[in-house]
Amino acid sequence: MKRIQKWAIVAVAVIFITIGLSASYTSAETECTRDGLKAITTQFLTSLETHNPSAAPLASNARYTENGIDVATGKGTWETAGKVIFKRTMVDTKKCGIHTQTIIEENGKQVLYGVRLKVEKEKISEIEAIVVRGKEVLNPKAILDTAYQDWEEPLPPQQRSSRLAMIAVADDYFELFVKDKKRVVSDLAYSGFCDRWENGTITTKGGMNQNVIMPKHDCSPEGFADMTETHGKRRFLVDEEAGVVVAYMLFNNSWPDFHMFKINNGLVVWIQAYFEYSKTYKTMGWPDEPACE
Repeated sequence: MKRIQKWAIVAVAVIFITIGLSASYTSAETECTRDGLKAITTQFLTSLETHNPSAAPLASNARYTENGIDVATGKGTWETAGKVIFKRTMVDTKKCGIHTQTIIEENGKQVLYGVRLKVEKEKISEIEAIVVRGKEVLNPKAILDTAYQDWEEPLPPQQRSSRLAMIAVADDYFELFVKDKKRVVSDLAYSGFCDRWENGTITTKGGMNQNVIMPKHDCSPEGFADMTETHGKRRFLVDEEAGVVVAYMLFNNSWPDFHMFKINNGLVVWIQAYFEYSKTYKTMGWPDEPACE
């Protein structure tokens, strides 16, 4: 009888925990909508263009970093940015997070600017930017040439993957750079017709790259599996409707980086990445997050 009572108590506890989790997700989804998050992105980019932080709905304690280094609100790129000439945005309504890939004008040049925003109670509390100004492997025009790619429109439900499945695909991608690492996801995730751009340079056009044969339209990085340790911890945003997952990380434990993956019918079809490697960085400057959040 006592055993029955014990399991009854456990069952009730599980029900309350489940209800609590569901309520928390419902609350987040109610607070953050696709349209609302995209509107906040527009306000933030306008604030950059106009050098006016007050044009964005910033929380009183909003934190801003560029390549993992803290920058005062209104400083850094906020002082130098010109017109935003290209952007694509994905939204994570469960985490109230936004990721935007942009190209901006700055002192007559084109600069790669990727940014993660965290929204709390309709205010931006976190701003994490990847800014690429280096001359090597920097080809903004090639990114502009990908404007035809549809990263934002929701996919038909039957073509979507789950949140955790997309995170697993992205996680597995980075592990493929490391020697003696076992794959987590089936090879099918990287099969088919897939192309990748790194700071605008397409690295899936075939031929040789760093003495490695690069097959055409193959996004698998297995040919570069020569690193002795994994990359830094990854923090993810996931847009389940659009089929996009983005990871912010310290690539090769040296370069502030984001990789964004477009996944359709369980297959990676496009990858866009920005990373700043003009010097060795020690940290991204933000705490790690559990992948399931």
